Amino acid sequence: MPSYGRPQFALPRLTPVVKKLIIGLFAAYVFELLAGNWLGVPLADLLAMHPAGPGLWQLVTYVLVDPNNPLMFLIGLLFIWWALSPFEIGYGPKRTLQLCGVSILAASVPAYLVGFVAVGSPPLAGSSALWFGGIAATTWLYGNQPMSLFGAVTMTARQFLWLLLGMSVLMFLASKNHTLLIADLGAMAGGIGFVRWIKRSRTPSLKRKTTPKPRPFKVIQGGSSEDDRPKWLN
Repeated sequence: MPSYGRPQFALPRLTPVVKKLIIGLFAAYVFELLAGNWLGVPLADLLAMHPAGPGLWQLVTYVLVDPNNPLMFLIGLLFIWWALSPFEIGYGPKRTLQLCGVSILAASVPAYLVGFVAVGSPPLAGSSALWFGGIAATTWLYGNQPMSLFGAVTMTARQFLWLLLGMSVLMFLASKNHTLLIADLGAMAGGIGFVRWIKRSRTPSLKRKTTPKPRPFKVIQGGSSEDDRPKWLN
C-alpha cells in the first residue's frame, strides 16, 4: 500500500481529479438551485434516483442533485476532499475515477432494487456515496494504524470505519430513510471491495519456461593418441 504518512483528520493536498469533481458538483448544485427556485424546473425529479423507476440513467445522475442545505452540501464536499485526495495521491487519477464509479453504482443499484420490494421508497440524491465509499476505501487501506480526528480523538482507521457505519445507522434512525441507509452501506461495501480487488495477489496464467543454464565448459572428443585426448576448453 502506498505510504501516506500518519493519517489525520486534516485536509490533504487537493489533487486534480478531486478538484474537478468538487468544482463539477458545486456547479451542478448552483444550477439546481437556480433551476428549481427561480426557473421552476425540478431537476431532482429528472436526475434523482427513484427506486424501481423507469429512468436507469438515474443510477448515475443522482449525485448531481443534492437536497441538503448549502452548509451541509459544503461539508460533504470537504469530506470528498479529505477521503479521495489521499487515495489519488497513492493510486493515481485512473484508480480514483474507478473508485468513484464503483461507489456511485454500489450505492444506487441495491437501493434501486429494494424499490421493487418496498414500494414507495424515497428517492436517492446527493454525493454522500462518494465520500462514504472514499472514506471506507482509505480507512480499510490504513487498517489498524492510528489516526487523529482534529487532534483531539485518536483511534485506529478501522475504528473510524465502524464510527462511519454508526453514523449511517444513526441518520437512518433520525430520518427513517431506508433508501439512504442502503445506499450508504452499499457505497462503503463498494469502496472496500474495490481496494481489496486492486490489492489482490496476481498469479501469472502461464508459467515461464525455464531456459537451460549455459555450461561453462564443453568437451571436444579426440582420438586415442595422447595428443588426441579430450581437451577442456574455456
